[in-house]
This record gives sequence, C-alpha cells and structure tokens, in this order.
Amino acid sequence: MKYLFLYAVTIRPCKSLGFGVNHVSDFPYSICLLCLGTALSILLACYIFYPAYTNIEGGLGSTSTTLAGERKSDQDNTLSLVIPAYNEAERLPIMLDTTLGYLNTNRKDLSQLFRAVSGKKGDSSDIVCEFIVVNDGSTDNTDSVVKKYATNMKNGDTLKLVSMDKNCGKGGAVKTGMLQSSGQLCLMVDADGATDISDGLPKVLKDMKDLISESRSDKNSNYLPPAAVFGSRAYLEEDSCASRSKIRTLLMHSFHFFVKVLCSPRIKDTQCGFKLFTRPSVILLFTNLHLRRWAFDTEVVVIAEKLSISLSEVGVIWHEIDGSKLDVDKLTLALVSLGMLRDMVCVRACYLLGIW
Repeated sequence: MKYLFLYAVTIRPCKSLGFGVNHVSDFPYSICLLCLGTALSILLACYIFYPAYTNIEGGLGSTSTTLAGERKSDQDNTLSLVIPAYNEAERLPIMLDTTLGYLNTNRKDLSQLFRAVSGKKGDSSDIVCEFIVVNDGSTDNTDSVVKKYATNMKNGDTLKLVSMDKNCGKGGAVKTGMLQSSGQLCLMVDADGATDISDGLPKVLKDMKDLISESRSDKNSNYLPPAAVFGSRAYLEEDSCASRSKIRTLLMHSFHFFVKVLCSPRIKDTQCGFKLFTRPSVILLFTNLHLRRWAFDTEVVVIAEKLSISLSEVGVIWHEIDGSKLDVDKLTLALVSLGMLRDMVCVRACYLLGIW
C-alpha cells in the first residue's frame, strides 16, 4: 500500500510531466528530487523571512542623554530633526554646522512656514529645533563629537544623544529617534548632509502645507492629520545615468521597478534621506515599523498605504558625499541590492499573510 501511495504522489506526476521516471527502481531518485526541492523551498522561505525573524529578537535598547536645552511641555512650535549616525565622526560636524547655521539665519521665514503647516496663524513665536542624533553602535568617536557640539546650541534649541546598545541598522536607529522626538513636525535627515538643507527644508514644509490642506476636512482646524513628505532625487536619474556605471544604473532602475510593484507607485524615490512627518504619522508609522536595515523606507511607504496616510514627494537638491556606506565594489553592491529586494518581498509577504 505504501508503494502505491508513493507511486501516486511522485512517480505518476513525474511521468505525466515527462520527467522520465519509468521504473520502481527510480523511487530513490524521485524522492531525492522531492527532498531537494523541499529543502530549497525551506531555505528560500528562511532567506525571505529572515528580516521578520530578526525583528522578534527583542526591543531596541538605547540610552538617551539631553546635552543642551530643556524639553518643554508645550511642543507645538518644535521641529525635531532625527539624524541616524554610524561612524560619522568626520561628516556629522559639517552637517550640523551647515544645518544649524541655516536654521539660525532663516528662523523667521521657517517659523512662518511652520505655522502655515500647523495652522496656527495667530501665533508669532519662532520655532524651536530639537536635534536627535542616534548613534547606532559606532566604533569611532561619534559620541564624543556630538557631546562637544552641545555648546553650539542657542535660541532654545535642544540637542539629544541617543546611543543604541548595539548596531541595529538605519531603520532601527530612525525608529528609535522618531519615537523619542517631541516635535509636531519631525524631519529625518542623513548625517552626511547630502541633501541641501537650504533647498530641501522649505520645499518639504511647503509641500506638507499643501498636503495637509487637502487632507483637512475642517479648513479652520489646527489638527495635524497623519501625513509625510518624501524628499526625492528621481529628477536626477537622467544625469546620474550618464555618470554612473552600467551596473549601478541597472540596479537603480531595477530597484525602482520593484518599489513600484511591491510598495507603491506614488513614491519614485524611497531611499532619499530627507523626509518630513507630522506627529500623528510618526506614531502610526514608526510604532508599526519592523525592518531595521537599509530598506526600512519601503516598509514606511507600505504602512502609509495600508493606513491611508497622505503621502507626497518633492524634488530636492542632492549631492554625492564622500564616505558613503554603499561606496563599495560591484559584487558587494549587487548583494546589498539583493538584500533590499529580499526585504521588500518580506514586507509584502508579511502584510499579505497577516504576520505583521
């Protein structure tokens, strides 16, 4: 009886498909193929769902220290800047100097834009900036650099250093920083300063104002609805194709294709490190974020789509900065890209299957 069963589930299907299994003596061969296929399927499933597995390892442990300024109970006029940093001792001071210099020089104009977004037309107070640098287990002296910078904080601005217990990845660092922020608007900005703050910040604020105006049911309400504006380098694609290698151009187009298919057709550039969120969207998006590595931005888009959070994309001036963590050889770049594709497939599968 057992041989009849094996024949029914292995040999008969193989013969009908033309696999050439004709004798009972081929049983071991067919069973080996079946076992091999099963093993490969299990390995593929393990590879795809590995990001989901790493997410159940435990919480994101960190230590937070306020280095300058004081946290106030009323945060209605606060703009939080969340800066993930891993071995950024050299580039971070340049980025902080540029950003703080621009904010201090243009605070009046930025405050006006901020009030337009929040809907507080009668308020004339200037914005207060909350800098949150998340040190993601750096092996250099990033911590020391941030602590020395505390003396540069003026105008009521605050500087907070969040030190992760271990390296958790950019997604884990951004999630931790966002959930420890207190501003009504929160800006994620990369430590390398690749996005021109003088161009990007006014643009995302203006785009957020328009996005919120469309989302508000009551135009006179001060309520900030969940919304996010993504800075984008998509308009630079044509120029970048002319200067990049063929393999980088191929990987770029392939990544954008899979983002469109697996995440959302509304956002062309998910990976630009310059994104503005309202307070409600910070809570909804980052309490539900699972991915901890490079592709976390794609999950942010997927969550936003599932929760009907308003999204927008605006082009920003962006420059390549020396010292990129992805400035690697072609093979390593291809492996990183494959890993990001795996993460996107994992995100889509986890939400479809109800795992997340």
